Amino acid sequence: MAASESHLHPRVIVVGDRHNGFVKEMVCLAGEYELAVTPCDDVYSAVTELARHPDRSLLVIGQFRQLMRGKGDFLALAQRHGTHCCCLLDEESGMERDKILTAVRLGVRLAGEMADIREFLTGRLAAEGPRGPETNEEDLFREELRATEDELKALLRQETDG
Repeated sequence: MAASESHLHPRVIVVGDRHNGFVKEMVCLAGEYELAVTPCDDVYSAVTELARHPDRSLLVIGQFRQLMRGKGDFLALAQRHGTHCCCLLDEESGMERDKILTAVRLGVRLAGEMADIREFLTGRLAAEGPRGPETNEEDLFREELRATEDELKALLRQETDG
């Protein structure tokens, strides 16, 4: 992928201990989708990443306990920025029913296993629409998207009149 095209693809922020097997698995998984990845040790460093990329599509993946620190403030912030999040639940997550409900209300995707996270990525990428310049070039040649000469003249006239 060319450097100039990299902003078109979503970036994955993986939240968790870098020495944890989960983070390593998520980095590998994002690599399968050819997505840029930023590992963050905690939600505090993830907030910094949200701020660094205000105009880029971001996906956050992390273990439930990491992303729900406190009252779920990080997930609320991510939601306000239009960032989609996926939390991996573990056995102890079920004990925190109120936090699970908070996450659901915030639109967080809850995952019980790796296949759920893969499904989350696939779904989000499909929702993002076609990526890359090759798809956009094809759209330029679709007949129904072409303007007629009269439409172009009218548009150009509006530009000079307005």
